[in-house]
Amino acid sequence: MKKDYQKLATDIISGVGGKQNINSLVHCATRLRFDLKDDDKANKNQLESLDGVVTVVKTPSQYQVVIGNAVSYVFDEIIKLGVINGDSDTVTPSSDTQNDVAEKKEGIFNQIIDAITACMTPMIPALTAAGMIKVILSLATTFNWMSSSAPTYRILDIMGDSAFYFMPILLAINASKRFKVNTSLAVIVAGILLHPNFTAWVSSGKPISFLSIPIVPDTYAATVIPALLMVWIMSFIEKGVDRITPNSLKIILNPTLILLISAPIALIVVGPLGSFAGAGLAWVINMLQGRLGFIMVTLLAAGMPFIVMTGMHHALTPIFLSTFASTGHESLILVAQVCSNLAQGAAALAFGIKAKKPSQKSLATSSGISAIMGITEPAMYGINLKYKRPMIGAVIGAGVAGLYGGIMGVTLYVPQNSFMAILGLNGSKGMTNVINGVIMMALSLSVSFIASLILSKGSEETVEKKKTTNEPKTEMNLNSVSSIN
Repeated sequence: MKKDYQKLATDIISGVGGKQNINSLVHCATRLRFDLKDDDKANKNQLESLDGVVTVVKTPSQYQVVIGNAVSYVFDEIIKLGVINGDSDTVTPSSDTQNDVAEKKEGIFNQIIDAITACMTPMIPALTAAGMIKVILSLATTFNWMSSSAPTYRILDIMGDSAFYFMPILLAINASKRFKVNTSLAVIVAGILLHPNFTAWVSSGKPISFLSIPIVPDTYAATVIPALLMVWIMSFIEKGVDRITPNSLKIILNPTLILLISAPIALIVVGPLGSFAGAGLAWVINMLQGRLGFIMVTLLAAGMPFIVMTGMHHALTPIFLSTFASTGHESLILVAQVCSNLAQGAAALAFGIKAKKPSQKSLATSSGISAIMGITEPAMYGINLKYKRPMIGAVIGAGVAGLYGGIMGVTLYVPQNSFMAILGLNGSKGMTNVINGVIMMALSLSVSFIASLILSKGSEETVEKKKTTNEPKTEMNLNSVSSIN
């Protein structure tokens, strides 16, 4: 039966303290992310009692309501009720001021994580689509469906590469919203780093300079750090330029001066610095994979759900993207995420078999399948963490699979962290990597399923007893860290 998203939207607004308590709202793959005027006016128990709400997560800068796959429908209904869409440019100045005050109260670490989250989360659909196209191409060459020189293959290859090649521009757009920079100017500065003439100049090997200042010859396609750093710096440049220009000439002087200042800084300082930092991260990851690979994959796989709870998994995104940009493959972070996601899904499915209530069986089954396909929060918050023992089973299974994957050096050639990663195992390591990858994924599913099946006995009754005796729920308050999906 189709859910009444309009009623759910109304109830959620009431639960967060009413429309007058909301500055703005954005959403990611599974969460509504509220910027509230006063978090204390929100009623966590009221929100979590709603049919359609998985849980509530409070961070220093956002009040997050976890919905699941239907989050976009609920978001649209809330926006229709007059709540400000935080992804638009219509946020009122007063809320901007309140955001600035809130940011000052946050630690630097939390601000960095929040910034990375705000910039990387909107890119998930583009990266997912590009990754799936890469999977199709991998299948096409593996089973000889088409030649890599065929026109259709080449067009699909361009489609798959575009999201990664133009990543600096996508990041510039998202970062401009986060740092309150003019979006068109941010895009132009990022575009300069990717300009065909500049790229050709770099490829020619001829010296490059600006006002006799040498420019490091480097290419910036598929890079993450240069664009993020530069747009952040532009936020200060814009404010500085605005202070010194006369009001009558701001419309002409401001954008011109901002571009003339920002572009050279990007080419001479920030671009090379960011590129060096990205290469450094890739080198560190390669070193860890080579010497401590099986330990690191095991620890990351077992600990990934707790990393997700703190929002740190989006901080890992620039790292594995930098690795992909420099090597074309990844053997640590994404491999650990695959093990963890499959384990979360299998644990929830096992709990569904043990559950007695139809509603719990339905939630466990749907969220388990969703987790296996890469969206873990409904399973993680709605089942595994709530009933605790399935989470233990998931951690055991992910750790075992991660250990095997680390020892065997399982490598992904397509950025995927779901069951579809099975199609991204084919690469330079050949069929051995495919076989080991399949075994790793099978271990994650089977060990987690069996462990959760054994451990879940009685967990449903335990939670129900706690509810009937009015014991307080565990508050998921992550005030010291930021959480994202």
